[in-house]
Amino acid sequence: MTNDLVAFIEARLAEDESIVSIISAGGYAAQEWRVKPDQPGGWREIRAFDRTGFTDLSQAYNEVGELVAVVPGLRNQHIHIARHDPARVIREVEAKRRRLERHKPGYASGQTEYGRHVEVYRRDDGKTIEVPVQDDEPREPNWCRTCEEPAPCRELRNDASVWSDHPDFPEWAV
Repeated sequence: MTNDLVAFIEARLAEDESIVSIISAGGYAAQEWRVKPDQPGGWREIRAFDRTGFTDLSQAYNEVGELVAVVPGLRNQHIHIARHDPARVIREVEAKRRRLERHKPGYASGQTEYGRHVEVYRRDDGKTIEVPVQDDEPREPNWCRTCEEPAPCRELRNDASVWSDHPDFPEWAV
């Protein structure tokens, strides 16, 4: 169950990263998305500027830049679109992966833990005996490495909740 939530979060982060590469064909790292002043008719242009060539980003507005979108200025979509440029999405995915790594489930003792079970044997005289046996396979990790609470911890559940509308979202993770 815990590993299912970790796999779910990892898959969503991979999807976000994949969409960024579609948008920008891998060139997102050096781009800054900015809104140009109102155009005739109240339209706003969102353009991608290569920030490596400018010390002051205001200089970028004098350059043409690569057109990303043209949206109606009155509805303010330009603010949302420009704020979620591919470079920012990549930084967010990287930050979430670091957080996920800190909260992945581990073992309470810090060591790989093995379970014990009891095997029942019937003796020649008809009596049974129970023999405790150490399992060869380790138990599934069941403890958050950071929060010191059973996994999946509240932090992982909170992180996963942003995708609660996804069809694969595990209902028990709420």
